[in-house]
Amino acid sequence: MFVTAVVLTYCFLVHGLPIIEKPTIETEEVLSKDDYPELSSDKFEGDMILSTGRGLAIYGDENRWPKNIIPYDISAITDTLHLNLITNAMKTLMYAVGTPNYQSTTRTSCVYFRPKNENDTNFLTIQYGKGCSATVGFRKSQRIVMNLAKKGCFRSGTIQHELLHVLGFWHEQSRPDRDDYLTIHHENIQEDRHHNFNKYEWSSKAYNQGYPYDYKSLMHYGAKAFSKNGEPTLVPKQTNAVIGLREKLSEQDIVEVRHLYKCEN
Repeated sequence: MFVTAVVLTYCFLVHGLPIIEKPTIETEEVLSKDDYPELSSDKFEGDMILSTGRGLAIYGDENRWPKNIIPYDISAITDTLHLNLITNAMKTLMYAVGTPNYQSTTRTSCVYFRPKNENDTNFLTIQYGKGCSATVGFRKSQRIVMNLAKKGCFRSGTIQHELLHVLGFWHEQSRPDRDDYLTIHHENIQEDRHHNFNKYEWSSKAYNQGYPYDYKSLMHYGAKAFSKNGEPTLVPKQTNAVIGLREKLSEQDIVEVRHLYKCEN
């Protein structure tokens, strides 16, 4: 089954990052709302690849992409539809977090994904793999990768979720204050997956940007993540809150990317 996804074009400024045009429409692959292949990965927290130095500040300057530019190598992706879905997801994210231009539908980039060139020594490698997973943040001395399984990972929201890991973001439910907002049902979690529900302390591991808990974040697990019996593992304490949305960045996701990459002005 197919639904619409976003395609857009951009033009370059003489100085600084490019201007992004307003999106137009194209088709994309769709999954059911409960089908999250990143949860089938054997990586840390399902879809995050960490270095041995993962105690470093993910939100620190050393883990933020220099000049807000993310060069990438996509040569391992051979299917044309997959190539288009990845680049369209990148452009959708860039437009979402971009700075609106006065009396125009264009936006100036906050972060910019572009193909790598011969001068790039640090870049994102995008390849096929088991499940959907990505290195968290910029790593000067480590290979930075995003793995996408041919079946299940190729939808815009899933790709943007992994791109947010690449930009340096953890899962929302790993915040140290998450127990104020969620009830964790450990009795429903798969036996070897309890570590996926660990919390971080506000420290060198998780920088507190000062924003409230976001149920709608693209980085939030769904209610039945890693369930062994089909029952919820995460239950919001706020009535009618919905978690595990995998369609687009929330309003707060956008604000946090812009804050992290110093694009507020």
